Amino acid sequence: MIINYQALNRSGMLVNDTLVVENESEAFSELKRMGLVPVRLLEDSEHPSSEGMGGMLSRLRSAPPADPRKASRRELPLFTEQMAILLETGTPVAPSLMALERQVSSRHWQELVRRLRQQVEEGGSLASAVASHSKVFDPIYSSMISAGEASGTLPVILNRLAQLSRQSDRIRHKVISAMIYPALLTGIATTVVIVLLFFVLPRFAAIFTEMNVKLPASTKSLLAISDFVRQHTLLLLVGLGVAGSALILALRSREGKRFVQRNVLKLPIFGPLLKSIINARIFRLIGLLSESSVPLLESIELTKSSMQNYLYTDMLTQVHDNVLAGESMHEIMLQSSLIPPSIAQMVHTGEENAQIGRVMTLLANNLDDHNDTRISTLTNIMEPVILVFMGLIIGTVAISLVLPMFDLSKISA
Repeated sequence: MIINYQALNRSGMLVNDTLVVENESEAFSELKRMGLVPVRLLEDSEHPSSEGMGGMLSRLRSAPPADPRKASRRELPLFTEQMAILLETGTPVAPSLMALERQVSSRHWQELVRRLRQQVEEGGSLASAVASHSKVFDPIYSSMISAGEASGTLPVILNRLAQLSRQSDRIRHKVISAMIYPALLTGIATTVVIVLLFFVLPRFAAIFTEMNVKLPASTKSLLAISDFVRQHTLLLLVGLGVAGSALILALRSREGKRFVQRNVLKLPIFGPLLKSIINARIFRLIGLLSESSVPLLESIELTKSSMQNYLYTDMLTQVHDNVLAGESMHEIMLQSSLIPPSIAQMVHTGEENAQIGRVMTLLANNLDDHNDTRISTLTNIMEPVILVFMGLIIGTVAISLVLPMFDLSKISA
């Protein structure tokens, strides 16, 4: 079979040529022997083959078309890191994208990288290329790329972006992992209660009725609840469905979102932790953007656009207006209940020393370390609390069922 290939040589230049080989594996081996890094291999259309690469291409043609909008953001840190490595070795942007196009495993990401490469080869900048795919690359990403291209520090900027993506993923995975065990315990407790209400309590009710036992108040209450739930199961399910739908619609409304965003920060334990996580993200974004030569006003505006809580959006709007008027950032932060006064004072120190980017990054690192500890502590506290709650529920049911048994034993005695 004849293979048309594109490959990078040792100097990073793109080479186009053909090979006559038996299969695709032999083509890779031959290119490796020649000291070339394969970027693209295509079978010559004038010499089709029913196996090897031809079979693979046929399977690809039968698959649904790739959609760059479906490219998962989970692969963004890896793409960014690999792009940074290629650029640091002196490989130009377009050949770097061509090499990554060959390496990525996802079809959607492959199509996305292909389109990025095409836009760059047509004379566009990498920043404008990524900006046209906002589903994957947010405005912060494209702005930092633009700053890197303008200052000639694109590899450094890409490394910072990879660090930002990794940090965001780490915090998200930390929170998710912390909630898995409590959610599992809650699910088990709910299952146990359902089994008791629908299967265990009705059988004991029949026994108590047959024996004509005088029941204590707790047992009567449990049996009444079980009887009510079993007789009105459909009505309860419909009611829960209607209530759940109404709640979801209310929370999706503007006022509903504001109500949740305002009150979730007031929760006794979770509120301060959530504030600290959001503050760490704000400081990290402003710090990275400032260190990447993005103007401070634009850094604040981009950070504000990434916020989902309107309280923080309003605060950053005031900070932006204050800086635009020639004032300092820390004045608004000192007035806000969202930023601790000690942190606002550190921001003031960074402004006075013209090191706002470095100070913001240090604050973000410090807050992230504290947040990791607080999340672990909160998880360790929640687990025994849920276990105790489960024990109380099951213990109450068990005692309520055992008490009539004691009365039976007294009667028989």
